[in-house]
Parts: sequence; C-alpha cells; structure tokens
Amino acid sequence: MQDPPIAAVPVASRRTWFAIKRAIDWGMCGRDAAFYTWREIHAFLQPLLLTTPTDDPEPRFNRAPTQQGWVLLPDASEHGVAAHAAMAVSMRWGLIPFWAKDMKIAYSTINARVESASARPAFRDAWKRRRCLVPASGYYEWRALADGKTKQPYFVHAADAPVLMFAGLWDRWQGAEAEAIQSYSIVTMAAAGAIAEIHDRMPLILPPPLLRDWIYGSADDAASIALAAPVPELAFHAVSKAVGNVRNQGGGLIEPLAAG
Repeated sequence: MQDPPIAAVPVASRRTWFAIKRAIDWGMCGRDAAFYTWREIHAFLQPLLLTTPTDDPEPRFNRAPTQQGWVLLPDASEHGVAAHAAMAVSMRWGLIPFWAKDMKIAYSTINARVESASARPAFRDAWKRRRCLVPASGYYEWRALADGKTKQPYFVHAADAPVLMFAGLWDRWQGAEAEAIQSYSIVTMAAAGAIAEIHDRMPLILPPPLLRDWIYGSADDAASIALAAPVPELAFHAVSKAVGNVRNQGGGLIEPLAAG
C-alpha cells in the first residue's frame, strides 16, 4: 500500500498511523467498517436478545485501532442475566489488560490469535471471563502483489448478510490518574476458503447459533466454538488505496476499484 507522507499526518494521529501501518505489515486484521443499523444487528442475532442505544451508530467506513467501536457483552442487568441477553458497549480497539502498567501494550493487542490466546498473558484472563462479539459490516485486508513491495487493499464482507460478527475479547484497565478504559481485541484464525487467496489470517467469524455460548460459556466452550465455527461465505473486491490513510472516511472507500 502507498502510505501518506508522515509529515501530512497530524501529530495527534501519528501514533495511530504507525499502529495501523505496523498491523498491516505484520499481517494483522487491522481495519474494518461499521455502517450497520441496530435493526440489522437485532435481526442477525436472533434468538439472542440485545439492548442497544436508541440511535443507530455513526457510520464508520475506515475504523482503526485506538478508535472506539461497538462490542456486545453479556447483559449485566437482572433481566439480562436471566435471559442470557447481550448489551452493546462502546470500547477502544486494542486490548489493555487490567494488569498493564500503561496503555502502550494496546498497539500489539488489536488481534488475539485463536491458537494462543488462552495461554498468552495479555489475553489469558479475558479468554476465561471476558469474551465479546464485535459486529462489523466488513473489513479490509491487504494482498501482497507479485513485486513483493506493493499491497492492494480489499474489502471483505458477508456474501449473504449485512453484518459479520467477530469473536472478541475485552478487558477493563484503570490507570493511576486516568479514567477506566474498556478495550477489546478481535480473535483471528488461519484463513480458510476464498479469503486465503488474499491473506493467511482472518477474523474468527461466528454464526448466530454460536453467539450466546461464546459470550456466556466457559473457556472450554470457547475453545470448542473456535474449532466448530463454520467457514462463512465471504465476498471481496479490490478497493482504492485511499483506505490506507486513517483520516479518510466515506462510502467510496468500499466501492470496487474501477478496472484499469
């Protein structure tokens, strides 16, 4: 991908810029899009009940680590617990473990590899007790071209649904002088199906029958779900390299790249 000149990126955004560039270079799932409505999420989750804000989320066509995103957690209310329902909470992308000394670790925890998350210190406790769902309209992945230097971005989305539901982990961190921060990580797996044509990793994407058990089940249940989750029907197409700049937004980012 062609990176924007670092001098053109505002100082406040440079840490995010470097985090995203590192995510792409290291082969992480480091960018997604969220332009769904709560109605679409409710319909997809059935029969899992969900409590959401009244207003639909602001459309985001280029959501990046360190930014806020909606995640779905077990509903802690009396009614929610009884019904095994879920609730939507806004969190920061990039998990900060409760024991971390500072927030810097978040730049290496935007993804949790399913093969090692249950044992890795940053994710071990969250795997046992704090699993979540991360709804997305789709995500971006970069394919290395034949010259070994150029990367072409693709937009990946469900072939037959308006949303994808990523498996996630979350935690709550309290700094010495900062407000408590809730943050999340997207669980990834080895790429399967057609997506393996463009990348060797992909988010762990869960179908509706497995959603409740992912957030309410035991750690062993989570491991079983990760193994049992079917490969989803995904579609993808090449998009403009403008998505490589975290400042860019708008529906044009997901439009298929014009031939030629």
